Amino acid sequence: MNMTLNARPVTADDAAELADLLNAVIAAGGTTALEVPFTPEALDEAYLTGPNVLCCCVAEDEDGTLLGFQTLGRYPGLPDDVGDIATFARVGGTQRGIGSALFAATQSRAAELGLSAINATIRADNTGGLTFYARQGFVDHGVTEGVPLSDGTPVDRVHKRFALEAPKKRLSIRPPAERAAAPALQKKGRGWAITESRLDTLHESAREMRRNPTQAQTVLAEALAEADAGGFKFRRQVVIGSAIVAFACQPLKIAIEIDEDADVAPEVAHRRDKSLAEVGIKLLRYPALAVLNDVDNVVAKIIDEMKASWAAQRARPRTNYGPRR
Repeated sequence: MNMTLNARPVTADDAAELADLLNAVIAAGGTTALEVPFTPEALDEAYLTGPNVLCCCVAEDEDGTLLGFQTLGRYPGLPDDVGDIATFARVGGTQRGIGSALFAATQSRAAELGLSAINATIRADNTGGLTFYARQGFVDHGVTEGVPLSDGTPVDRVHKRFALEAPKKRLSIRPPAERAAAPALQKKGRGWAITESRLDTLHESAREMRRNPTQAQTVLAEALAEADAGGFKFRRQVVIGSAIVAFACQPLKIAIEIDEDADVAPEVAHRRDKSLAEVGIKLLRYPALAVLNDVDNVVAKIIDEMKASWAAQRARPRTNYGPRR
């Protein structure tokens, strides 16, 4: 069964989960060019938010599980206007379209950066990788013969190129030359004292609520999907701790609730709002009538909150993990 995929910019807080994902790929062997496991810090420096990374996107499902990532960076020997791409998907995953969703985001960002092309270097025995990049429009550019693996086995490297069109102008809540790391919300109850059975019940309730949204939720979801939000997206009916919020943008730590006529008791809502605020999540509340009568105004207010959150995150000092290995 296919689920909704969301491709978003990576954050430094994704490093631990992505290191587990990539190390599982490396441990499985196969035809990846990487052979040494990564710590979260080394992965962040090399592929996620380090100084040689041009951009990196992750793909996540409706529950916030990271399914794969794609990174674009500078590589010795390549021209300054050519980025080098690498794509990794969770071992054993059944979701289709992860690579294509990631490449759509990477291609758009590469064009914004003014790159002329994207380079992919694939082991000659990696038929799946060669097929994937060919389907995305990459063409053969050259071959480096007999590159030795760690055990000395020589394997050719195939170089493919994807030519980029001139970038299209678009609005963004972030300066296009700046993409700093942003912390993610707690996902799937991690860090919260919640039993597995309670967590399963919450996620089942969230899925049911996604299948049966209110009119105001539908109107706001459609408006947010059409808004220019700088690459950030809101997911619907998200489990955060022991609560379910109508919408959440994980990287910006913003959640949205729509107050319907038959809403929860004020004291219950207050406790929930306070618990979210204590873990750094800003909850925005809007009356259902405000959404139905003037959704554009509501979306404008949400975009303003997103800009403020992003500006605050950019102002925080970044951790320096040292030179790239």
